[in-house]
Amino acid sequence: MLVIGVGSLLRTDDAVGRVVADRLEALHLDDVEVASVHQLTPELAPSFDRRRLVVIVDAAVDVSELTVSPIEIDRSGELMTHHLGPAGLLSFAAKLGWRPERAVAVRIPVRDLEIGTELSGEGAALVEQALTEVRALLHASR
Repeated sequence: MLVIGVGSLLRTDDAVGRVVADRLEALHLDDVEVASVHQLTPELAPSFDRRRLVVIVDAAVDVSELTVSPIEIDRSGELMTHHLGPAGLLSFAAKLGWRPERAVAVRIPVRDLEIGTELSGEGAALVEQALTEVRALLHASR
């Protein structure tokens, strides 16, 4: 299984996905690889190969509560080469034969994206909620 935390460490709550990844990595869970990245890029696609589960954890300004949803293949055919969203990255990986059995997005609602390196109180609380959700996903996929 693979968990990818995404976000900027310099934009306060945009870092929530990476904080979840760091917290998860500190648990040293068997059969779980963790990556913490600034953005999703094509270089991540090979790491999807033969995974039971890929979880992408990221901040989101367009949701009002934490959401967990399947990532579907992007059928638009429009892939950017330097930055991809979760569906675009899954599509890219699948085109090259690296499709996982299941891919899930965990989107964490954030509002504070000011310059800074500390999470807001709300962001820190949402990290705890997201960590619980991700651990449940991993447990269910064993």
